[in-house]
Amino acid sequence: MRWTVLSGVAAWLAAAGLLAACADGTSPANEQRVAMAPISFNEIAGWASDRHAEALASFRRSCPKLTTGPDTKIATDGGFKTITPAEWKQICDSAAVVKAGDDRAARAFFEDNFRPLVVKVPGKFTGYFEPDMRGSRAPSRLFTVPVYRRPTDLSDKPFYTRTEIEQGALKGNGLEIAYVQDPVALFEVQVQGSGRIQLAEGGTINLGFDGSNNRPYTAIGNVLLEMGVFKSKEQATWPAIRDWLKRNPQQAREVMRRNERYIFFRDTKTKGAVGAEGVSLTAQRSMAVDTAFTPYGTPIWIDTVRPVARKPGATESYRRLTIAQDAGTAIQGPARGDIFFGSGRQAADWAGRMNNGGRAIVLVPNKG
Repeated sequence: MRWTVLSGVAAWLAAAGLLAACADGTSPANEQRVAMAPISFNEIAGWASDRHAEALASFRRSCPKLTTGPDTKIATDGGFKTITPAEWKQICDSAAVVKAGDDRAARAFFEDNFRPLVVKVPGKFTGYFEPDMRGSRAPSRLFTVPVYRRPTDLSDKPFYTRTEIEQGALKGNGLEIAYVQDPVALFEVQVQGSGRIQLAEGGTINLGFDGSNNRPYTAIGNVLLEMGVFKSKEQATWPAIRDWLKRNPQQAREVMRRNERYIFFRDTKTKGAVGAEGVSLTAQRSMAVDTAFTPYGTPIWIDTVRPVARKPGATESYRRLTIAQDAGTAIQGPARGDIFFGSGRQAADWAGRMNNGGRAIVLVPNKG
């Protein structure tokens, strides 16, 4: 599990101190009853026109985990239902025979193997993305900020603070994955939980969460409010915070060090971001959820709105089938989702402005 999958708005709200942060990113596992109601697929607005083959491709990535892992529990209209690996295998075997790109067959697969349940509490949807940094495998005058892998002596006890690490506590231990140019960008990647380094010598490194220093998390938005940089929490958005950090590099270092928590990474050796489930994420099809209610691999229909590209304040209808493949500190509740938008400027723009209500419809396996 990553320190957080808080990215996009969810991450920035946490950094700004507008969301409560938990240590492990999960909700209490007390099987609290969830208000849900049956609905037919024909009643789901937008269902027939979705590209179901994209969602099926994402679902298939979860199958190796679902069919070999432990039993999973999912909230339903009749309480929590247990799904065994054998039951998941039955579903995944059906998924395997659907031809790639066949939307009609993919739609039939979901309709045959799942029953839709509307979550009867208001939905809340944010977004996250995989940020890019410029860097190199070797330090230079341009690339001076080390990105560290997990130390071998890291335990569950408090480790060096962010300040101590940045001042060289780990230097000389061979833990450097790479060196980057922008300390603010690395701080953002640590909040996101993953990212990519575009190497000056060519190629990329995909970073995945691999532990923290077990120090307290401090929201730097609150720090800037105390300093009088912002007059209200409404002003302390992450884009505004990031802009201030970049314009005030000397002060920025000390502000960021007020957050003692430091994140370690691993080179995932993959072509893209990997979620908490341990599978590669699919842009606009993978979603972070509260696994206390919805297990990994569960298809979830979302009905919300998304920011319109390059049009501040404008939104457009956003309805599609997603797959639960990630989790995060601020993702709590049965109708709470954080949508993975991928990488690049467009993904960053969507993620940075995605913070909307809506409706979640959970597809519960009907096998077994």
